[in-house]
Amino acid sequence: MKSAFSTERIVALIKCLIASYMITGVLLMVVAALLYKFSLSENVVEICIIAIYCISSLLAGLFFSKGAPSRRFLWGMIAGAAYFLIICGISMVVEQSFTLLSNASITTLFICLGSGMLGGMLG
Repeated sequence: MKSAFSTERIVALIKCLIASYMITGVLLMVVAALLYKFSLSENVVEICIIAIYCISSLLAGLFFSKGAPSRRFLWGMIAGAAYFLIICGISMVVEQSFTLLSNASITTLFICLGSGMLGGMLG
């Protein structure tokens, strides 16, 4: 019997996450340039970061669900969850005061899960 998480699916997840983080990096550089050029407010930057989470998780879910045989929305959610877990891991290393059970973290989790699921449904 074939496992749901075969080696090919794990490799596909890693490739999708790499692609989504490359997109995240490019979009963050665009926001940084806009911040430098136009002196954007903190609220605008926060909205841009949330939009970047949405776009990147959606694309990760879209790419990852392409090779799924069925239940693509679940595969998209898995991609969104993996994207979120990497964000949390990096945040824990960079910011010592990071708390996983804060309102911002939980909101980000739901944004990543929902966007990944939507990407899976579109895929």
